[in-house]
Amino acid sequence: MKTVTYIALGALITLSQPAMADPSINNMQGCQALIDFIDAKLGQTSYDSSDVAKVQNGLGAYNSYIQNEIITPGLLKFSNGDQGKAAKLQEQVDAFKSQVVAGYNKKYPQDRIFMDHVVALNNCTQQAVPKGADLEALKTSMETMVTLAQSG
Repeated sequence: MKTVTYIALGALITLSQPAMADPSINNMQGCQALIDFIDAKLGQTSYDSSDVAKVQNGLGAYNSYIQNEIITPGLLKFSNGDQGKAAKLQEQVDAFKSQVVAGYNKKYPQDRIFMDHVVALNNCTQQAVPKGADLEALKTSMETMVTLAQSG
């Protein structure tokens, strides 16, 4: 179990590394779906409320970063600045995220966080890294998720 902890915490180091290329909207909408799933799952768990708040704070900051820095600008660019078309594309993104969350719920019906969730979120951070306070909140969130995943 300690090996898993060291691997997971070592993976968190990637949070401080800048992303190599612009993240794709497709990949990042999948990351948002993961965040939505984890956030909803936390509401069903018996974890300590302060731990849940730490995780939700970091996930919320990361979700906002993805939406405001990647998804919204990307959809506007794709629609040549047409706000109406971008809004319709956002509806499609939201529908896709709902399908992905439903898939996660089928795969993980248990009311707990798994290390798979932390690893998947870490993979997202390798594509898009927030800065400043959002990065620190995300790091704290992921460290807390590791602890929760290990506690079962």
